[in-house]
Amino acid sequence: MSSELRENELTTLKVIAETLNRSNDLHAMLSVVLDRLLEITGLSAGWIFLSESKGEYVCSADSGLPPALEIEEKKPMREGVCWCIEKFWSGRLTSAVNIMECKRLEDSISLKRGDTKGITHHATVPLKAGEETFGLLNVAAPGKIKFTEEELALLSSVAFQIGTAIKRMKLYEAQQHRAEEFVRLDVASRELKKLNDIDTFPEQAAHKIKAIFGFTFAALYIKTNTAESLSVIPEAGEEFTREILTEAEKKRDVVFTEEADQKVAAIPLLSGEETAGFLLAGMDRSCKIPGEIFSALAGHLTLAMENAKLHKMREEISVMEERNRLARDLHDSVTQTLFSLSLTAKGAKNIYKHEAEIKETFEVLQQMAQTALAEMRSLIWQLKPPGLEDGVIAALKKYGRNLGMQVHAHVEGVAPIPEKVEEALWRIGQEALNNACKHGDTSNVFADLKLTKENVRLIVKDNGRGFNPEKKFRSAGLSGMIERAEELHGIVKINSGPGIGTKVIAEFPVKGGM
Repeated sequence: MSSELRENELTTLKVIAETLNRSNDLHAMLSVVLDRLLEITGLSAGWIFLSESKGEYVCSADSGLPPALEIEEKKPMREGVCWCIEKFWSGRLTSAVNIMECKRLEDSISLKRGDTKGITHHATVPLKAGEETFGLLNVAAPGKIKFTEEELALLSSVAFQIGTAIKRMKLYEAQQHRAEEFVRLDVASRELKKLNDIDTFPEQAAHKIKAIFGFTFAALYIKTNTAESLSVIPEAGEEFTREILTEAEKKRDVVFTEEADQKVAAIPLLSGEETAGFLLAGMDRSCKIPGEIFSALAGHLTLAMENAKLHKMREEISVMEERNRLARDLHDSVTQTLFSLSLTAKGAKNIYKHEAEIKETFEVLQQMAQTALAEMRSLIWQLKPPGLEDGVIAALKKYGRNLGMQVHAHVEGVAPIPEKVEEALWRIGQEALNNACKHGDTSNVFADLKLTKENVRLIVKDNGRGFNPEKKFRSAGLSGMIERAEELHGIVKINSGPGIGTKVIAEFPVKGGM
């Protein structure tokens, strides 16, 4: 190589390098570099194809295209496949080569699309940085059907510079994108901390995450015992959902797959060694949120979910403490007063036992005081039920004795009962005993408790007067039973009729425990 050619080559590389370092806008940079390359080398036309995956490419920059390639807003450069692209995708294009003919130009001539300016061939050089490839650089000139080894070597050096610049820009874009995603993550973390209601947490958290990250959909599942307890969102099929969640739980890491025209990510929410739930998110296929963002988001979700559970527990404890305080106050004040009133009436009745009318008045007074005392004790029991630590049946038997009734109990099966279900059974059984005492005109009640791994059933039956359920179905007590059961996905059935007694059946699912 002559000193003059070597000097021209170094000048070209210097100019290209300076141009590449002036911009962080990829497409603008490629257009400027292509113009300068053609200007320095004396070539008349050039174009750059970028391709990130097989089957997809884009003409990112072009300069000096002949009219035949510029028709219909450069449609020939946007559609179809040519020989250089096919070689690039197949991995056979690893260095600068001469292409005997350009298929796009050949098609333009055969279809009479316009003037090709005498260009029939072009050189093709892959854009690379290390082992990573980004696309192709094509250059051409009228009548030029072959490039010398020196020209191809220069083009290879230029292509390497361009590839290195593309790599640098992609890294820069990735860092910018990563910073933006961490900003979104920070916003999500602050918004999730505001959610204190565990019952509405999945829906509200999914809504916020979808809005903040721009997902096409988001669904949050809180796991109970098995995957059967997870609902299925409309955007994904049931079988697809279960498969991806199972894979995410197995890997204990984010899993990506494709469904319809979108990419779907399943992120397990890990709490120690256990999987507390999952986040399922849909996004555009072009979305490139780093896996570390998903992992961090899962951590924030798990923490926010645990905080919401603790918040509810604190509220329940506060309510229980207030009920206990009220029970103590009623016992120390109103109950003692009623008891004193009952004793006073009894004593006055004995003093005036010879005056019939006065005696009768004190008898009525004593009866009213005893009734009020019994109802007050019942209210205190409802505020602070003693004996649940020994089980529902033990508590109902104690409560029955407090009402002057005998509860005949039977228990079948051994299985743990979730705390909320146990309390619901107690309240429903308590109301059934109250009704039997007040309206049933009976002192014997039968309580049957059956437990399995899947559900628990309590039957409270009396042989009292009974009633027509249709007429009393809207009473506060009966409605309260049904509403309490529905809150925990249980059911309450009330069978009764005049003269046949009353049977209350309460059944709750207990699969999954708490």
